[in-house]
Amino acid sequence: MGWIEESPEAFLARFRAHTVEAHLFPEPWGSPLLEVMVQGQILYAFDRGTPPAPTGTARVLLHGVVRQAKPLEGEAFLRREGASYRLGGQARPLGDGFYLLQAPVSVVVFAETPLPEEAEVLLWPPLMLFRG
Repeated sequence: MGWIEESPEAFLARFRAHTVEAHLFPEPWGSPLLEVMVQGQILYAFDRGTPPAPTGTARVLLHGVVRQAKPLEGEAFLRREGASYRLGGQARPLGDGFYLLQAPVSVVVFAETPLPEEAEVLLWPPLMLFRG
């Protein structure tokens, strides 16, 4: 698969155009997982930013690595399955195996094989959150 990112800062800089506005809830002391609300959806994401995480509104980049993919049948969706997320929506290629998956929440995903234009993906845990 090669390297997906050089550093959290470089990754955020590369995909900054795909950040979304989110509300960050108070960080549980010592936990790398953040509870975040994005477009009305509550998500749990691994914080890739420098601690401590701010509370309140912030621009964030959500990122996941595709474990399984298939053509989307039906409407765009997002749901949690255990520690993973399954989402479906329009997949826009960003180059080098990266896609902007426009589901109810926009997520930059990395896939080892090309995604269909309308894709359903299961992500490897954890969902990652980059913040500036």
